[in-house]
Amino acid sequence: MDCNQFSKKWSLLVSSLIVVLLAISLPTVSKAAESGEFNGTWVANGSRVEFPFSADREIYTFELSGNVSLKTTIGNKKHYWSECVGFSDTAIGVIARCVWNDLDGSEIYLSSKSKPLHEGARVVGTIIGGSDRLTGISGDLSFVWSSFATQKDAGKSMIMGQTLDLSGHYRLP
Repeated sequence: MDCNQFSKKWSLLVSSLIVVLLAISLPTVSKAAESGEFNGTWVANGSRVEFPFSADREIYTFELSGNVSLKTTIGNKKHYWSECVGFSDTAIGVIARCVWNDLDGSEIYLSSKSKPLHEGARVVGTIIGGSDRLTGISGDLSFVWSSFATQKDAGKSMIMGQTLDLSGHYRLP
């Protein structure tokens, strides 16, 4: 091999090595972790179906949906539509599972519990995940029902509630 061919091959090898090293060392674009506190209000209404169990215990399943309006953001959003399903037993309390949807379709999944639902009942919950840009979200929340009402009509009960002190913490990976 003559000196000219060796020089061309050596230049090609060095150039290729530089390109590979640059590709490896360039910073990658990644989403930074985000965490914070949130607070706001939640207004919901829905229905409940009573389950005949005993004279001294009220048991029912319920569905609630409504608007969550935050003063601060979670994932750059302040407004979510909530949908919840739950089970209530006056002897042991309430468990519920909720999904908060933002207008872009991302979801936050929540698990909550409380004493029986009524005005003044404190609810505590855990953010257990999310979808799309909220995948991996975690955190906690709490609120007190500032108003809560039940209206019975033709065997079906309607429920309505509002909270003014919804607050919590979240972390996005």
